[in-house]
Amino acid sequence: MQIELAVALVLVGFFLLMWSADVLVDNASELAGKLEISTLLVGIIVVGFGTSAPELFVSAMAALDGKGNLALGNALGSNITNIGMVLGAAALIRAMPVERGTAIRDIPLVLVSGLLAIGLILDGTLSAFDGFLLLAILIAYLSWSAKTQRAPQMSNEENEASVDSKKDDSEKSTLALSVWVIVSIIILMAGSRILVSGAVTIAEYLGVGELIIGLTIVAIGTSLPELAAAIAAARKGVHDMILGNIIGSNVFNTLGVLGLTGALQATEIDTSALWRDFPVMLGFTLLMLIFAITKGRFGRTEGAILLFGYISYIAYLIATSV
Repeated sequence: MQIELAVALVLVGFFLLMWSADVLVDNASELAGKLEISTLLVGIIVVGFGTSAPELFVSAMAALDGKGNLALGNALGSNITNIGMVLGAAALIRAMPVERGTAIRDIPLVLVSGLLAIGLILDGTLSAFDGFLLLAILIAYLSWSAKTQRAPQMSNEENEASVDSKKDDSEKSTLALSVWVIVSIIILMAGSRILVSGAVTIAEYLGVGELIIGLTIVAIGTSLPELAAAIAAARKGVHDMILGNIIGSNVFNTLGVLGLTGALQATEIDTSALWRDFPVMLGFTLLMLIFAITKGRFGRTEGAILLFGYISYIAYLIATSV
């Protein structure tokens, strides 16, 4: 690939990411209003799970090829990136309040799912039983979320005003909004692939090593959909969707990606994942929980701490892998 074409791909990929993220946030928010559910639930199920689809496909293919540890690394790396880079960057753009229910109900579930995964693989194997158990818990979590998450109740006057406002703002049907959400997620993922492809070519042209490319450009590239959606939501002030995106993505990666990996192919776990990457993932999750409960918000200070921690982790990986 010529360097000029690579630069063009980066620019096109970046444009597609930003445009589709804006479309996704706008339509997902409106869809939540029409369905009378919270933007947090839409963030968890639609945005969070939708943007994690690449991790699921990559991990499924890796498991079928007998490369279960690649799937494990993909899931762990994405979870760490979602909290450290995505949440950190979004908080730097605009401080976001955290609902009390989210802090004491939803974020702890991310931590519990991580602890459960560790408990299941302490024997050094991600077995078929482990995989099906994780998938069953994921289904139970989805059912529980759908039953417990509701849009805030409004008075009759507020409800009438909301209905009038929606009529003025948009005449899109629920079906049309759903289609736009699906299309924007597809474009979001395509844009990330195009951008990563161009960035890898540029890095190779500049003489950057394959290992560094894998640890930085490719690793971050799998989380570009979450990052783009979070930045768009931060700019629009849709705070619940940012947290829902991260919560849903991380729960899906832990229960869904690891669950499917184990269900497809029993995997002997690399000990470095147990003693290095899992603790880092749990550390970031615990830090997110502490900030949510004690601060009640993610401000620029919290965002800077998370982002600095993520950069330090990547720097450590590079330093110890050279």
